[in-house]
Amino acid sequence: MLLLMNEQDLKKVLWDINDASIDSLPTDFVIQRILSYGGLSLLANAMREYGVTRVKQVFEAMKPTSIPERKYYYFKNFLLS
Repeated sequence: MLLLMNEQDLKKVLWDINDASIDSLPTDFVIQRILSYGGLSLLANAMREYGVTRVKQVFEAMKPTSIPERKYYYFKNFLLS
C-alpha cells in the first residue's frame, strides 16, 4: 500500500500508530495525516501513489481547521487548485 513513501517520513505523520498497523490503515486517513502534518515531499509522494484527484477529494472533505491556516490556503489556492 505505501510503496513509494519513505517509512521514516511516513512515521512522522503517523507517530501514534503501531508500525504493524500502518499497512492496514485506510488510504483517506493516511492522506489526511499527510495533509495535516506532512511536508511537501511526502505530499508529492502521496499524489504519485494515490493520484492527485484522490488527494484533492480528501482535502476538500477535510475541515479547514484540521490543517494550519497558512498551509490550508496554500494547498487550496496553489497546490491543489
